[in-house]
Amino acid sequence: MSHSGPIGDDDIQAFIDGRLAPDRQREVEAFLASEPALRSRAEQHRADTQALRAAAQMRAQEPIPPSLRLSEVRRRRSALNVSHYQQWAAGLCFFAVGGLLGAALVRQEPAPVAARPQMADAVVAFRAFAGRSVDTVEFPAAQAAVMRQMISQHLRQDIVLPDLSGVGLAFRGGRLLASDEGPGGMFVYADPMGEPIAVYVKTLARARKADLNARQDGDVTAYFWFTGDLGYAVLGPSTSPYAKRAAEQLSSRE
Repeated sequence: MSHSGPIGDDDIQAFIDGRLAPDRQREVEAFLASEPALRSRAEQHRADTQALRAAAQMRAQEPIPPSLRLSEVRRRRSALNVSHYQQWAAGLCFFAVGGLLGAALVRQEPAPVAARPQMADAVVAFRAFAGRSVDTVEFPAAQAAVMRQMISQHLRQDIVLPDLSGVGLAFRGGRLLASDEGPGGMFVYADPMGEPIAVYVKTLARARKADLNARQDGDVTAYFWFTGDLGYAVLGPSTSPYAKRAAEQLSSRE
């Protein structure tokens, strides 16, 4: 069915997801042909989406577990026919052994499970994509409008590129990311000495709210907060005061 009309964000997202009818597909392709930069980003996003879907569908090819083989099922069924006396004796034995083990384990403290630090994915992304080289950004500063559109579609929320010129930071660009909870993205800035400062945003697996907090990871300090469906972090070298200034400015607006 023909669906002539203006090309909007929904059409581009449907193009990326491969959900367009053939007629509308041709219309969107013709529109993107006149916007090379937008088409390039859309094609890259579609390739990333397809790669993620393929990875999610991969399953290791393993032989049938021994516990599911017919011979093993028959053996277990036969074992259920043991006499009540045998069951009682086995139960008594297990009870005695369990008591001895329990008495021994009471003296041992369970090893604590280390919790994953908050916004660990933001620190990883900062180290990987916020270097001094301009090649680390997917969208340079000159394509800020295109980046805003793409990251808003990626997170399915209206995202505004933070203006941090008031705290002395110059926008360098950014990129789309996949976080440990959902779609994400990062905006990269430079302080007056050329050191990278990044603003990281991601969708949360479960909505939550938390005020500005901070943690240090080696030579990187992350300031982070949560506002419901989104989590934010501002990251920079531990020796730089600019990340804290930017975080205080942005978190106060939420």
